[in-house]
Amino acid sequence: MKPTEQQLKVLQSYLHKTLNYRETYEEIYDHILSAIEHQPANISFEDAVNNIINGDFGNAKNLLKAERTSKNALVKDCLRKFASYFVGCFRAPSLLYTAGFALAVYYLLSQMRFGAFITECIFAVMFALIIFVPGVIYLIRLYNTGYILGTIKKSAKDRLFETLASMPLRIFVMLTIWVYTPFYKVWQNTNHYSATILLLLGVIYNVALYKLYKDEFKTAAIAK
Repeated sequence: MKPTEQQLKVLQSYLHKTLNYRETYEEIYDHILSAIEHQPANISFEDAVNNIINGDFGNAKNLLKAERTSKNALVKDCLRKFASYFVGCFRAPSLLYTAGFALAVYYLLSQMRFGAFITECIFAVMFALIIFVPGVIYLIRLYNTGYILGTIKKSAKDRLFETLASMPLRIFVMLTIWVYTPFYKVWQNTNHYSATILLLLGVIYNVALYKLYKDEFKTAAIAK
């Protein structure tokens, strides 16, 4: 059976209404299109679609169960990739760049005399690294979803990206409290190790998040 353009539009509309995420929509839509070629030509298009859904998923209600399973798998894979990108900065050959950046930061900090103005400047840089940049990456991702992929349907990974982008804010608030307590005076520490580590981790976090964003759109562009 070869469906007409009108029948495809009906199928697309049905799946859009039934499913929540674009990844699941594309996966199930492609699955039905592949399977429908093997359906008898003497039955209606609706019966052919129902045969596929009932035969491969049990019934229409199970589409949502399949979607939840697919979402969990996508989120786990996304977290695995993010962790891989983050840890990868501490492995060869990226370790050379990481070590070079850490030494450069330490050298610059060691050359500074920490007055109130310098402390505030470093504080502002830290703020930009761990809050501003992840938020920008998150907003660019949302914009490109509509502009590049041409869809407003949400992704199964939207909540994860939102969490990853907001996580630095929570850490930043904790560090802000610590910095202004007498027990954790990070910026006033003359050996500069703590400040260097915090700045380094902020950069690596943003690099990992950016790579995750680029990987998602590269995969989506290929699929599209």
